[in-house]
Amino acid sequence: MSASPAAGVVLAGGLGTRMRPLTASTPKPLLPVGGEPVVVHQLRMLAEIGVREVVVATSYRAADFAVLDPVAEDLGLRLRCSVEEEPLGTGGALGAALGALLPGEPDDPVVVLNGDLLTGHDLAAQLAVLACSPREVEVVLHVREVADARAFGSVVVEGEGVVTAFVEKSDAPPSRLVNAGTYVVRRRLGRDLGASGDAPLSLERDVLPGLVARRTVRAHVEDAYFVDVGSPAALVAASADAVLRGSPRTERPTGATAWVHPEAHVDPRAQVGAGSTVHAGARIGPEAVVTGSVVMADAVIEDGAEVERSALGPGAVVAAGARLTRCALGAGARTDERANLADALVDGPTGTR
Repeated sequence: MSASPAAGVVLAGGLGTRMRPLTASTPKPLLPVGGEPVVVHQLRMLAEIGVREVVVATSYRAADFAVLDPVAEDLGLRLRCSVEEEPLGTGGALGAALGALLPGEPDDPVVVLNGDLLTGHDLAAQLAVLACSPREVEVVLHVREVADARAFGSVVVEGEGVVTAFVEKSDAPPSRLVNAGTYVVRRRLGRDLGASGDAPLSLERDVLPGLVARRTVRAHVEDAYFVDVGSPAALVAASADAVLRGSPRTERPTGATAWVHPEAHVDPRAQVGAGSTVHAGARIGPEAVVTGSVVMADAVIEDGAEVERSALGPGAVVAAGARLTRCALGAGARTDERANLADALVDGPTGTR
């Protein structure tokens, strides 16, 4: 078996409730980081290691993922979406996506990514672990060490990378090694996942513990750049990282202070920096100050407004003289003039919570 995969799967069907109000109008994997959707960064990563076919497992606002078609074509990827009409869980969605791949050998590797993460780890090395493992090994996890594992699925690794325990989020995790959300699996895993029928199946709670009990899971342990892009604050931080330090795989200073789309308008008297992104159709008025923020398509920051470490959804408006710190505005939301908001989520045209 080659260490270079023929296929990839991106699990992108979640509602993104922790990311609201930004996900009210956009699926979480399509939210922008450094000028490109999260999932585009993932497609680039897959293409760089030789993947040529990708299935994106979708559900919420599935039609929106059509924007990926020209990107996939540019990357030389054959891209399709597997649409989850009823809730299947992460395990069921993965089973459906594996079934949607072109025919292949049962032992062929498939790279599986959670659609809300960015990682700089050595994916080729993770693939090599499966290539060098006995045939009975079905999954290789990317595992990393953290100071506090309670918010993650914790993993116990023994001997030659054998995973002997997997405990999803727990107040008493058995180790500080955690599941980093990138898997390399054999295609045949899809048959086992499909056997559950239409019942929702969690990859983390239902599938992995059973595979671990059979000692068919191995770990690729590597500390590397990693972001769970699961909240507005995480999105803003990841986007600034991408502008200032490049892709998760390179992590080299870019020399840039901001990314501004050619079809955006930034008044010469405005200040935009600290890794901010300004998307197509956005307008930033005179004396406005934008620091480390994401300004999505057609959003407006009026004269003298200040926006710091915040995310503005499409068409959102920060009125003249307003100040936002660590806020998220949903699509079409608007602040009052001279409003002073911190850690606020603005859901609609006027509502704040």
